[in-house]
Amino acid sequence: MDPAAETPQGQGADTFPTRVDGSRLRCSVPLADPVSEVLADDNLLIEILVRLPPKPSSLSRASAVSKRWGSILYDPQFRKSFLKHHRMPPLLGFFRGYAKSFIPAMDSPDRIPAARFSLPKSTRSYHTDEAYMGCRHGLSVLIDRNKHETVVWDPLTGKEHIVSFPPGFHSMRTNSAWHGAVLCVDAKDGHVHGDCFSSPFKLVLVSDGFSTQASCSLYDSASSVWGNIFSVTIANRISATSRSILVGNTLCWLICGGEVLVFDFEMQSLVVIKTPVENHVTNDRCFQLLRMADGGLGLAGLLDLNIHLWDRKSNCEGIGEWVLLRKTIPLDEMLPRRISYAFFVGYDEESNLVVLSTMIGNFTLQIDSMQIKHIVKRNQICHDTFHPYRNFYAAGSGFGRKGTDLAGTLNTPDILTCYLCQTT
Repeated sequence: MDPAAETPQGQGADTFPTRVDGSRLRCSVPLADPVSEVLADDNLLIEILVRLPPKPSSLSRASAVSKRWGSILYDPQFRKSFLKHHRMPPLLGFFRGYAKSFIPAMDSPDRIPAARFSLPKSTRSYHTDEAYMGCRHGLSVLIDRNKHETVVWDPLTGKEHIVSFPPGFHSMRTNSAWHGAVLCVDAKDGHVHGDCFSSPFKLVLVSDGFSTQASCSLYDSASSVWGNIFSVTIANRISATSRSILVGNTLCWLICGGEVLVFDFEMQSLVVIKTPVENHVTNDRCFQLLRMADGGLGLAGLLDLNIHLWDRKSNCEGIGEWVLLRKTIPLDEMLPRRISYAFFVGYDEESNLVVLSTMIGNFTLQIDSMQIKHIVKRNQICHDTFHPYRNFYAAGSGFGRKGTDLAGTLNTPDILTCYLCQTT
């Protein structure tokens, strides 16, 4: 029997619709004619669908409801509205080390298969952990110091943009360490316009050698030109495992020992911020730069399984200084079993979430809420860096692809209402 025929009609019905497989479909919303009128209006239906959660399974499941829903979700204009409404993409997972594996962060049915993302062909011959520089605004950065090239890569589409080193960097010593960062220039709607290669991006390349000097240059994809090379003296090398964080108009890198290299790409300046005076952390992997709730620069130090926090503030004279916060995070009280050692291996600047490595696996810890999650279980320490990857992703294929149409049997207003109840 057609499931639609079993759907009660009119107001005051006291039975529930059934699924295609005959099982009972629970619904907590009264089934009434006004709902039918709302869902019959495409504009109102779009306003409802655009509020579906930005999870990988949401749109593919919704597109399977009916041909009408599928045509709406497949429309490029809906894609733009969906991105604009949600602004911040979900954290899909982490690229580990030299992106040699992908660690999904979400549970089923939103869990992305680890094999979904593969490195661009132009970089596969260069396999070292120092080559992968992390992700931002849906784009990744890889560096091939042998070819003197930087690769900006979109993991979702596989597209890549190869940029040769600036002329002044070719003459630098071969023992120089290289660091890179990318950011989308188009800040409209929070950098969530989908394909960042359709908009200009900025690329920053940083080099430091044994000469205790850091140098950097800014590339603008709109003009395909590198800017001037800026240099500053540093006491130690830039941390090889800590990636850049974006704080306002600055990109920041952790220097071994707790200092911070700061490049202001608007003011075109390169400076060093000293280590906090109260700091007693000695292991470089126990430091982590943070982007605080107010958008400012922060620093976490892990000592004796306690995380201490500093906030960068301006004093009464307008001079920036580190302020030690009263908040301390006791890891030994939060982990499932007692451990003797932990260190930082990753950071998501959008959610202020750190990744920790321990003898029992890897954990994510949200600094503000102190929520902790065991994402990888193992019986040994893993030193690989975890690079967070955020993007809007529709399970099965492209964004808003039409799913399997159930022969038009799920397009009655009451069943559509119940679907919304379950997915929102």
